[in-house]
Amino acid sequence: MSHRISSVLALAALSGSAGAQPCAPAWGPIGSGLNNAVNSFVVFENSLYLGGFFNSAGGGPGDYIARWSGQAWSPVGTGMNITVETLAVYDDGGGADLYAGGLFTAAGGVPTRRIARWDGQAWAPLGEGIGNDTTSSLVRAFAVFNGELHVGGFFTIAGGMTARRIAKWNGQAWSPLGSDMSNGEVYALAAFSGELYAAGSFSNAGGVPVEYIAKWDGQSWSDVGGGMDDEVYSLFVYNDGSGAALYAGGQFFEAGGDTAESIARWNGTAWSPVGDGMNSTVLAMEAFDDGSGAALYAAGAFTSADGSPANRIARWDGQSWSAVGSGLNNTVRTLAALNGTLYVGGNFTSAGGQPANFIAAWGCPPAAPCYPNCDGSTVAPVLNVQDFGCFLTRYAAGESYANCDESTTPPVLNVQDFGCFLTRYAAGCP
Repeated sequence: MSHRISSVLALAALSGSAGAQPCAPAWGPIGSGLNNAVNSFVVFENSLYLGGFFNSAGGGPGDYIARWSGQAWSPVGTGMNITVETLAVYDDGGGADLYAGGLFTAAGGVPTRRIARWDGQAWAPLGEGIGNDTTSSLVRAFAVFNGELHVGGFFTIAGGMTARRIAKWNGQAWSPLGSDMSNGEVYALAAFSGELYAAGSFSNAGGVPVEYIAKWDGQSWSDVGGGMDDEVYSLFVYNDGSGAALYAGGQFFEAGGDTAESIARWNGTAWSPVGDGMNSTVLAMEAFDDGSGAALYAAGAFTSADGSPANRIARWDGQSWSAVGSGLNNTVRTLAALNGTLYVGGNFTSAGGQPANFIAAWGCPPAAPCYPNCDGSTVAPVLNVQDFGCFLTRYAAGESYANCDESTTPPVLNVQDFGCFLTRYAAGCP
């Protein structure tokens, strides 16, 4: 070995590596995406399941429902015969399964009215399901409350019995919730502070006048602080530092008689605005930390939040709203957080200014391989003297890895590659 090369190695072995830099979250596509809009996400068995209008995912099969593992797309059985509107995970005592609701009347080729269960191997109906064969029915929302799966939407029959707009499934049979809703639709459900909240386009629940939102205590329906002045599309429980609360999103301008544009917060006794709200509809919410702290993310059709530009998605830190990069070019319908990534689905075809077909991800890009960690060590410090021995061995073997400066002039492996390796070692790993 030349004196110059040995001197480079000795100097490098004494050098410390630079510290890792903070993550800079960004938008990215999920492969080639989908061929039509996404309505709903749910996280199940460490994968993202999604339902919607599409019949292809990642260029492969995916009839109205598909699975993203974080690395690849796969179908969920043979899917449905028409649109999936909502997804949930529920354990009826025999283990957690995936539930899907929508307009469909067949799942995996099996007749099932608007709702079906996936046990990881096959689709199955839930009794007689929702609606019947002659009426137009639709499942839009799920929530687990008191150990039972509650289902909301536009229907008047569940399990063959009268159940208007809302019903519950205990794993064996369907039953109504009191006298239910007499008009409108249920768009969203959520359990909060020991009660079940239902929201939508209705104005009557169990014979009680309500304004687009109502709560069920297990025995009867009641009003929620005067409700809203227009439809509510989403509900989400979150603690922004001021205590757990129920957040409601929709196309309203007032909550509890006070101004609250498209989003409002219910603390169990009263409504309050969330900043200055949005300039259009809020359809989905999710909690996520992109590296800058835990926050509530809201998404929908809006283009501003707190009066500042925010294209279809915004971040609430407990004090104010802020944009999430340059956002999306069309409506966002659903959000889900999984393994350090915020997934976004809807009608858009662009995220952060780059193509993204109906699904996109916000978060830290996957870490690139650390070049100077030649031996691939994961034990701290990952950069150490063994990496120099590794580099020398691979250099002597003539491996392309050792062409650190990527020169093309013969000899491509030369002393400059050692200087290059030292520089990259001193810079550390990203």
